[in-house]
Amino acid sequence: MSSGCWPWLLGLLYFSLPWSVAQAQPVNINDMPDAAFVKRFSPPLVDRTRFEPLPPDQRMLNEPRVKLLARKDGYEFCSRITGIPISSSSRPMACAYWSVKRRECTVVTPEVTAFNYVGHELRHCFEGAFHD
Repeated sequence: MSSGCWPWLLGLLYFSLPWSVAQAQPVNINDMPDAAFVKRFSPPLVDRTRFEPLPPDQRMLNEPRVKLLARKDGYEFCSRITGIPISSSSRPMACAYWSVKRRECTVVTPEVTAFNYVGHELRHCFEGAFHD
């Protein structure tokens, strides 16, 4: 594609966007339930060290299909999946479950979460139970 086509293509993309996208109001996560609870947590040690992905031939799932589910009952759902009880000082912040046969992985979080929890669970989609 020649460089003369780029302005035309960008203009087409700009004008083809729905106007509602440009007018969407941002969500203030501080107004969402459990926002204060999420802010008090620090990432586990496994998430504070440099991550080096395994070579593709050593991964449990190579190129999995991944779904992300943000659920209102995310803590309770993950408590059932992981067996980690919910208490006043601890709760499972996210979880993942996978099918090697179908090469599928589902990451589950509460509606309010942090990127490190999503990334941690995504790593489980490739490497399985790496810290259990």
